[in-house]
Amino acid sequence: MELRHMRAVIAVAEELNFRRAAERLHMAQPPLSQQIKRIEHEVGVRLLDRTTRQVRLTPAGVAFLADARRAVAAADTAPRSARLAASGHTGTLRLGVSGPTFYEVVVQMATRLRQSRPRIRLEISGPAFGGELIEQLERKEIDAALVRLPVGGTDIAVRRITEHRAAAVLPIGHRLADRDQVTIADLQAEPIISYPSNRGSAAVTLIHSAFVDRGFTPNIVQEAPDTHTIMLLVAVGTGIGVVPVSADHLRVPGIVLVPVADMPPFPLALAWRRDHGNPVLGALTAELDDIAAEIAPGGYSVAPPST
Repeated sequence: MELRHMRAVIAVAEELNFRRAAERLHMAQPPLSQQIKRIEHEVGVRLLDRTTRQVRLTPAGVAFLADARRAVAAADTAPRSARLAASGHTGTLRLGVSGPTFYEVVVQMATRLRQSRPRIRLEISGPAFGGELIEQLERKEIDAALVRLPVGGTDIAVRRITEHRAAAVLPIGHRLADRDQVTIADLQAEPIISYPSNRGSAAVTLIHSAFVDRGFTPNIVQEAPDTHTIMLLVAVGTGIGVVPVSADHLRVPGIVLVPVADMPPFPLALAWRRDHGNPVLGALTAELDDIAAEIAPGGYSVAPPST
């Protein structure tokens, strides 16, 4: 059955008059009557009760009309829907993220997408470390990921967005807790709680390299799955931590955050497959310069002692 057949039934059902329906369809009345008969023969039931005075829908006609209207409406909107999807104004973006220092950038991205392309659906997955997110990209499980640099993968494109300063996580009462800042030399003998070494964390690489460049080896006594857990372990006296800190970072009772003056900042970037083929991602990457300009480089926030 063709769409013109459905439009014929719709016209007769809405006009309840073959002459007016024929005029609406820009055709003569006899061919319209024959077309309705052929449609009823194809369907196998009567759709219209018609006499010389009246045209009425049968119960079967009422059911047919509802579906016909939906089919015609879908056919009418399909080309526009295709154009919107091809231009990145509709569709889905699957974004992988790691921890809370990424939240400011996620909110900024989501806000800009919602303002410029309100029909886009943003799906956020995580938390996961950078190496894990790159693997997800390579398996096409996500479209893009917010990651710490550097990242691997020859087919992966990256765009640096901002950076976050390094801070030492210290328990209240620690000998360094009242300092305005500390150095790597101050921390070299401290027991350090680190991110996992086997999950592709760029932060682990950066911290280790910073220590080695100054002639020290970090004294790793325990690993923790995320920044929040590192802070909690510091609060209960397990050791200290070194973490990237954004302006609105986690607040955990019993700790302070002190900037590490001679440790490089932790860069944050968007990564995606070069051959992604997702118009929504293309729309996002086109706005990355503006997003990066609106996000000030992350500083640090010293948590006050809890009472």
